[in-house]
Amino acid sequence: MLTTRSQRWRERRARFVDDLTVINPHDFAVDQLDPSPARRFVAAHHYLPNYPAAQVAVGLFGKQAALVGVAVFAMPSTGSVITRHTGFANPARGTTLARFFLFPEIPGNGETWFLSRALRVLRRERPGIDAVVSYSDPQAGHIGQCYAALSGAYRGRTKPRTAYRIDGVPVSGRSLSKIRLGERGAAGAIDQLVRLGAPRPEITEEPGTWLARLRRDRILVAEQTLGLYAYCFELTPAARRQGRALPRKPYPKQLPPAHPEFPFMDAA
Repeated sequence: MLTTRSQRWRERRARFVDDLTVINPHDFAVDQLDPSPARRFVAAHHYLPNYPAAQVAVGLFGKQAALVGVAVFAMPSTGSVITRHTGFANPARGTTLARFFLFPEIPGNGETWFLSRALRVLRRERPGIDAVVSYSDPQAGHIGQCYAALSGAYRGRTKPRTAYRIDGVPVSGRSLSKIRLGERGAAGAIDQLVRLGAPRPEITEEPGTWLARLRRDRILVAEQTLGLYAYCFELTPAARRQGRALPRKPYPKQLPPAHPEFPFMDAA
């Protein structure tokens, strides 16, 4: 099944728009977005409601300056995300596009129009960043069609991984690691799981024991998932030089079968 539509999000429900309409640049503006409204927008509308460790957030604004889309560039879970897909030895030379979505009413080419301008804002605010890595999750209905339209380098598919959910909502593996190891940010990660419906740890309960209890009681559910599609936007001549030694594969065009955890996927 070849996709000719874009997946949009509003109130954490997916909608699809065709590619027959074209955005009018005079109707929209793009600029840096403060963390608080970006965090609220993601929590209210995206299927991954938790806010990442953002470096720069960029907003798409419509009529009356209403926020209708967001791009959040964030620190990766590990530096190897950047080094593997950009070729830079220093992971600070890259960032990840951790959240990116628009409302369904935005015309069909809104993603490419918005993202191209969001990347300019990123370079303006963080000139030391040369490349952006972004993943598309085919299990959630994403193949990176808009990334291909912007000539992002497709690096291939990552290995299958274990994903964690509470009441159907994805939980970051990095958050679980912070809790288990008692790292900085562990208290906030615990609060996040509690907000999703997990019972709070007992006063004398060790973090690892608490997580094991959540797994045992099927509150925290683990599942093996499909690999992600990895893309890299090489924003500077230096990034393009680094990328020459890395794979640039043909773009994926087919979605996998619908997954029971994602009933909103439309494979028609």
